[in-house]
Amino acid sequence: MNTITHAIILILIFIAVALCGQWLVNRVVKREVLELHHSAGEAMMGVVGTLFSVLLGFMVASAMDKYHDCQMHGEQEASNVASVFWVARGFSDIDRPRLRQFCREYVDEVINEEWPKMERGQKIDNGTDAYQRLWEATVSVVPENDRQNNLQQGLVASMQNLGEHRRARILLSQKGTPIALWAVIIFGAMITLALSFIFASQFPKVQAFMTTLVATALALNVWLLAAYSHPFSGELRIEPSMFRLLKDSVLRVPDGPTRFLHDHENSPAK
Repeated sequence: MNTITHAIILILIFIAVALCGQWLVNRVVKREVLELHHSAGEAMMGVVGTLFSVLLGFMVASAMDKYHDCQMHGEQEASNVASVFWVARGFSDIDRPRLRQFCREYVDEVINEEWPKMERGQKIDNGTDAYQRLWEATVSVVPENDRQNNLQQGLVASMQNLGEHRRARILLSQKGTPIALWAVIIFGAMITLALSFIFASQFPKVQAFMTTLVATALALNVWLLAAYSHPFSGELRIEPSMFRLLKDSVLRVPDGPTRFLHDHENSPAK
């Protein structure tokens, strides 16, 4: 329920319920009776409307925070892959191409396999082959000098950060809004609409128009909650933009040793 089509369907359902309920109440209950209950209905509408708007607003804000957290973890994960890729250039002819190749395989797996699974709401294994190989290649690096020893410490730190952001991304992608909360939202929206039925107007078309606006506003907020609760699917889905940028630019760099280190080693001693 997080695409534009779903939003339109939800709006139409809310409007249909609101207008049918309004028509039924106006047909069954006389206007004079409704006018006698205006004061009580207005007070109840104010209380229920305020409580429900606060609850719905809080849940939408919480879902938006989750959405931005997912986006942040994905970007930080890709940034740490880039760090591993660049640091690998300072290692030996055995470790350097191996680490860089595993970085490429990891990015391909995230883009082509993990992201589609998250979009479909499927479970993802945190210890995939590409991730395991990248870790194994990292811990198997044997520093040949103090410079490589320092580089290895940075490499391990980047892999640790990568793993933390990866686990957070996977966990958030599999965490949705509980059914009980959805039930509270739906019932709360229906109660809010029902309270609007007790108001009578001498201009039925104007009242129907206002009821339609209220129903539309409620439907849009419920749709926003659904869209932000599933950040990797639907109209507002998070794309693997950082991983694609990484693949198209950084990971295309050749695996040769750094030219500055080569020049330094061949320079005459002073």
